[in-house]
Amino acid sequence: MTFSCRNPHTAGNRGFAKTGSASATDSYCRAAGLLEELGEILGLITESARRSEKLAVIRNRTIARNLLDALDKELKFELAGDLSQTLRIIYCEAAKRIRLEELEAYIERMESAREMILEIEKVWGEIAGPSRS
Repeated sequence: MTFSCRNPHTAGNRGFAKTGSASATDSYCRAAGLLEELGEILGLITESARRSEKLAVIRNRTIARNLLDALDKELKFELAGDLSQTLRIIYCEAAKRIRLEELEAYIERMESAREMILEIEKVWGEIAGPSRS
């Protein structure tokens, strides 16, 4: 079964193959798609900052903030309280790094934020992977 994992308010709309119960899969799938897209956008921000393309940085920074907001809305405190709280803290830290204005320091912060998000995406896949195959 294939579910669309992209937030309809963001750029892409790819599908990801997942199996399992519809509600658990939908939530997992949305978060997985958002994490993947956020990792891609943070990479684009870094590259744009390296090329001193301020307009591209600003545009992609807005997309990244929207993706972080969408990820925050996917948190299920009633089901995974401590994990949800930890993820919220990480998302807030990533948002702080995205807001930095100075381009030279910005590259380092974006790379750091992207590494955090990619690590979450990797672990997210490992946790849900065996039950989804």
